[in-house]
Amino acid sequence: MTKLSWEKFEPLFSTWASKLKPFFDSGGFDSIYESLKKDSSRGVKIAPLSSQVYRAFQETPINGVNVVLLSMCPYHTFYKNVPVADGLTFSCSVTGKAQPSLEKVWETWENELYDGICLDCIKNPDLGYLAKQGVLLLNSSLTVAEGKPSSHADIWYNFTKFVLEECLSYTGIPIVMIGKDAQKFEKYVTPLTHGQLFKIEHPAFAARNQSIWDTKGVFTKINKIVWDNNKVKINWLEKIED
Repeated sequence: MTKLSWEKFEPLFSTWASKLKPFFDSGGFDSIYESLKKDSSRGVKIAPLSSQVYRAFQETPINGVNVVLLSMCPYHTFYKNVPVADGLTFSCSVTGKAQPSLEKVWETWENELYDGICLDCIKNPDLGYLAKQGVLLLNSSLTVAEGKPSSHADIWYNFTKFVLEECLSYTGIPIVMIGKDAQKFEKYVTPLTHGQLFKIEHPAFAARNQSIWDTKGVFTKINKIVWDNNKVKINWLEKIED
C-alpha cells in the first residue's frame, strides 16, 4: 500500500487540516485511496471530480460552522459524461442541472421559510452560498461509483465517524441527519458533546413519490438555534443582489 504524503494532502483540508491530521497519520486515507484506485483501475467512474471531493471542508471554515447537514452519498449520476456531484450535498454546480432531490429541497425551503414564495430569491444549483454561511454540506461518504448509490459507504465510514467524534464534538453545533445512511452515524453524536440532533427523511423519497418532504420544521428550528448561538441568519435560498 502506497503511503500518502501529508504535504500534498494538507492544502485539501484548508482550516480543517490540523483536526484531520490524526486520521491521516493513522493511515485512514491510505486505505480509502487504495480502494478508490482499485475501482478506478477497473474502469469505474467515480463522483465527484477528484478536485471537489473535499469541497465541503474547503468552503466552510472549521471555526465558522453554524450547522451540519449530513446526507447520504453524493449523486451517483453523470450528465454528458460529467459527474453531477460537486462535493457539497444536494449541490449541482458542475452541470448546473438541478436533480429531483434539490428541486424538492428548494420547494420545501420556500414553503417552510418564505411563506410559499420568495420573489427576491434565486434557485441556485450551486449551494456554495450556503457553505459560505457556515452550513457544512457533508455527504456521509465523499465519493460514489457511477450508478451505484452507497457503493463507497464502507470506504468512508471511519472518516465520517472521525469527523463527528473528533472535529464536531464540544461545539454545540446542531446536526441534521438526512436519510437512513446518515442516521447510521447517530451513535457517534451525544447530547453532552454535540449540539442538538435532528433526523429527517431524505428528499429523494419525496421526489420519487411526488409527495411533500416532511422536514418536521427542522429548518425553522435551525434558524432559531443559529440566531440564538451566533446572531446569524441563514439565507437558505440565495437572494438577488441589489
